[in-house]
Amino acid sequence: MTAPQDAEPATPAMSELLDVIRAMVGEVHPHWKNLHFTPGTLLEQELGLDSLARAELHGRIEQAFGIQLAEGAAVCAASPHDLMAAICAALTGPGDFRPCPEITGASDAADLLMGSFANPQDNGRAQVRGITDWPYALYSWLIFLVLGVSVWIVLLVTPGEHLRRWLARGFARLLFLLTLTPLRISGREHLDHHRAQVIVANHASYIDGFILTAALDVPIHFIVKGELANVVPIRLVLQRFGVEFVDRFNANKGTSDVNRIAAKSRSGQSIVFFPEGTFTTFPGLQPFRMGAFVTAARAEVAVVPVAIRGARSMVRGNDWFPHRGRIEVTICPPVRPQGEGWDVALQLRDDARREIAARCGEPDLVES
Repeated sequence: MTAPQDAEPATPAMSELLDVIRAMVGEVHPHWKNLHFTPGTLLEQELGLDSLARAELHGRIEQAFGIQLAEGAAVCAASPHDLMAAICAALTGPGDFRPCPEITGASDAADLLMGSFANPQDNGRAQVRGITDWPYALYSWLIFLVLGVSVWIVLLVTPGEHLRRWLARGFARLLFLLTLTPLRISGREHLDHHRAQVIVANHASYIDGFILTAALDVPIHFIVKGELANVVPIRLVLQRFGVEFVDRFNANKGTSDVNRIAAKSRSGQSIVFFPEGTFTTFPGLQPFRMGAFVTAARAEVAVVPVAIRGARSMVRGNDWFPHRGRIEVTICPPVRPQGEGWDVALQLRDDARREIAARCGEPDLVES
């Protein structure tokens, strides 16, 4: 009697895969743990699983079903249906999985995760412009253009990163002074001038980078979306500050980006993230992506939440018409990681988001 040969692992049912995904969604977005979704639901845009969350999900799928997913699956699987195709390919043998075109993610507010919560009345209110608004708008644009061109030239020719940062901070503060914008900053005592920190802030407007440059009096390195690297004038000046460009949608690159930035943080450099990853016209705090918090956990550095209030009402979404306003920046007490795993990163995110949501003056879109 011959010994039975090892049977090939059975293909899991779609319901089993959906259970694994549902558990992951429940961890990343606890309020969505009972969310109904189908095999065609998009992991990124509809379930809020960013590139790092998808990388973590793939590891859990491999563990749950005893398989090794193809490397391309981390980039290409946009839905549970795609993940099932990758699982079937892993069960039938190497070389059967055909990578799909790389997913670049949504670029328009209507396609973003929380885009369906937009209120058309909010846009309408934002577009109301009185005759007295135009002089201020034209004056502000003149100031911005003159300062912008001057800063671009000065920073390109100025030697030394420390001096460039000092000049940029001065120019940012001058911008708010000349545009008659009160800038109130509280909590600077929570910034550490001697140890690295991961600073996370809500993102409501194009002027947020200028706000943090003016408000944070410690050396910082911004994390910005990789698409900006394609705009040569912007790339040239940002590189003078050691800015890190990251891919927000590619799970493979997202993991390598985190490892690179965590090493930078361990070397003593403070990093600034906008964990929402983007901003929209309508008000509200969107879900946070995990990059900042995985970075902090791996580098074992504190996360400092920073709440920006008032920026969206001044320069709103893709509306480049500036309005008079006032800015409040609240630097919250640091949150320290208690370990370096995925659960630690989730706790850091939740703690930081809670602080920002309480102070940014906008509704929490995840809670609501």
